[in-house]
Amino acid sequence: MKILYVFGGIPPYANAMLNRLVEKNTKVVAVIPARRSKVLGKGVKVIDEKQAAYRIIDSREQKTVFGKNYFPDLPDIIEREQPDILVTGWPYFLQFFKYGRLRKVLRKNGVRFVIREIPFQVPPYGKIRAYFKEHPMYNEDMKLLSWGLPFYFRQWVTMLIRKYCYRRADGALAYSSLGKTLMPTYGIREERVFVTYNTGDSEALLREKELLLQKPPILPENSHRIIHIGRLVKWKKVDLLMDAFAKVLKEFPDAELVVVGDGPERGSLERKAKALGIKERVLFTGGVYDPRTIGAYMSASSIYVLAGMGGLSINDAMAYGLPVICSVCDGTERDLVTHHDNGFFFRENNADDLFEKISLLLRDTTLRKRMGEASLRVIEEKINLESVSNRYLDAFRKIVT
Repeated sequence: MKILYVFGGIPPYANAMLNRLVEKNTKVVAVIPARRSKVLGKGVKVIDEKQAAYRIIDSREQKTVFGKNYFPDLPDIIEREQPDILVTGWPYFLQFFKYGRLRKVLRKNGVRFVIREIPFQVPPYGKIRAYFKEHPMYNEDMKLLSWGLPFYFRQWVTMLIRKYCYRRADGALAYSSLGKTLMPTYGIREERVFVTYNTGDSEALLREKELLLQKPPILPENSHRIIHIGRLVKWKKVDLLMDAFAKVLKEFPDAELVVVGDGPERGSLERKAKALGIKERVLFTGGVYDPRTIGAYMSASSIYVLAGMGGLSINDAMAYGLPVICSVCDGTERDLVTHHDNGFFFRENNADDLFEKISLLLRDTTLRKRMGEASLRVIEEKINLESVSNRYLDAFRKIVT
C-alpha cells in the first residue's frame, strides 16, 4: 500500500508516525512546501528531512483567491507517484473542491481521497452562529476572530466547501473522538470516519525515562514542582497559569513552576513573573527540543498543567507518569484525561479554579501518585505509537476495500 501525505511541514510527532508506517511495510511519500509555510503556527518545529525514512517531495505552494494554501503541482505528483491513498488536512483538502483537475486525476488513477483533521474550531454543519457564540474563535495571539458579517460569511462558504469535500471523501481520519460525531454532519458516513488519536514517539519517551533513572536529576528534588511545556504564545495561557501559581505560593512557599519553551510571549511572561513577585520561583528554560532534556524536566516535576491550547504535551507528560490539569484544549484532551482519574479539568480562564486543582494535588501525595499511574496506563495501553499506527493501518485497509 502506498500513501501520499500532504503537509504544511512535518513536525516531529508526524515524522515518528510516518516512520512507523514505513516499518510496517507501508510506502509513504510526503509532499511539503519548498519554503516554510505560514500554515504552521509560530515556532512550530519541523524535522530535518534526513530524519525521515520515507521520501519527501518539496513542492510549490500557492494561495487560492480565498487565501487558502494549496499545491498546484499535486495532480502531477499523483500521476507520477500512483499512490493508493491521498491523505490531506486543513486547508489543503480544499484543493479538492477548487480544482477539477485534482478530482479528475484521483478518479482516473483510482486514488482514495482521505481528509485528516483534529478537528478543532470546526462547528457542526449548519450551526455556525450557535457554535461560535459558545466557542469564540481566537488566533494564537488571542485576537478574537469570530465576529462581524465577513467572518460569518467566510464560515458559511467554508462550511459548504467542507461539506462538498467530505461527501466525496473515501474516508476521514480524526485525532479525537469528537470527529466521530462532528464529521458525519458534513455528509460523510459515520463508518468512514476513523478515530486514530494522536501521539508523539511514546516509545522513545519511555526509553528516555528509563535511562534518566540512572542519571542525576536535572533539578533539585521538589515534590511541589509544576511544569508546563509548549510554545510561548498567548493562547497557551501561561499568564493564567502564573496567576494561579502566585496563589499556590501562598500555601506552598517552596513550590516551583518550570516553563519549558520559547516564543514571542517569553519577555512578557518574564515581566509578569517579576510584577507578581514570583520571579525567583519560576524557571524559564527557553526552547528545549531534545527529548532527553524535556524528559529530565518532567521526571523532576510532580504535576503537568496546560492552561490553554495544546494537546501532544499532555501525551508526553502522561508518559512520564504525571497527573494532568487542563481545560479546553484542542479536543484530544478528552480522550487522554479523565476527571478525578488521571487529572482534573478546571473551568476555562478561571485562575481561582486552576489554583484549587493544583493545590488539591500538591496537598495529597497519594492522589498524585495514583493519578500519575493512571496517566501512564493510558499511554501504555491505549494511545501510543504502536496502537495509533495500527489504527492508521486499519483505517487505510478499510478505505481501500
